[in-house]
Amino acid sequence: MTLGWSTARHVVVRHRGLIGKFAFELVIVFVGVTAAFALENVREREAEAHYRTEMVAALRPTLDDTIRHNAAFDHEVTGKLAAFDAAIAAGKEPALPFFRETNSERPPIRAWDGLVASGAAKAIPPALFFRLALFYTRQESFGERYVRYNDFTEQRVLAAGNDPVVFYDPATHALKPEFSAYVDRLRDLQVFGKQITQQAIELRDALAKIE
Repeated sequence: MTLGWSTARHVVVRHRGLIGKFAFELVIVFVGVTAAFALENVREREAEAHYRTEMVAALRPTLDDTIRHNAAFDHEVTGKLAAFDAAIAAGKEPALPFFRETNSERPPIRAWDGLVASGAAKAIPPALFFRLALFYTRQESFGERYVRYNDFTEQRVLAAGNDPVVFYDPATHALKPEFSAYVDRLRDLQVFGKQITQQAIELRDALAKIE
């Protein structure tokens, strides 16, 4: 019995160093794997943060595009409405002023949808996020208004040609109500466009502060 215990003790003593070495190697492996996971998590967080920053930065050029687009729209419409109003004041029956988007059915509005879908909007402070969401909702509304306006342009104005009898009352030489309202819709679009431009400028400057 004594011999058995002595033998077991001898085996333990002989292998204690091996057991300790094995345990130490396990600890090293565990620490290495844990460190690798930690480094990978850090790398992924940094990559995600960089991606979000790049996506937010990409919003600013789209706001610049909106500002430039609306400036061109405002310049063209201002000239057309001024010439139309001057001709009406002179007692003439001028052709109706109208505006049409080139190479598009409506102004561009989809950048925000892409940002939200990507998850990059998480990089935007909540207050600014809701301001941007409201801005793009209003821009969507502007697009819908333009579509309705453009439908009338194509179906009623352009289709009528240049015959003043279509647009003006022969007895009073005043614009018929539906065409007077049509010109007013263009004025409304211009006012709405100016409001959107001002909001775009403010949002572009606010985005610059979080980059």
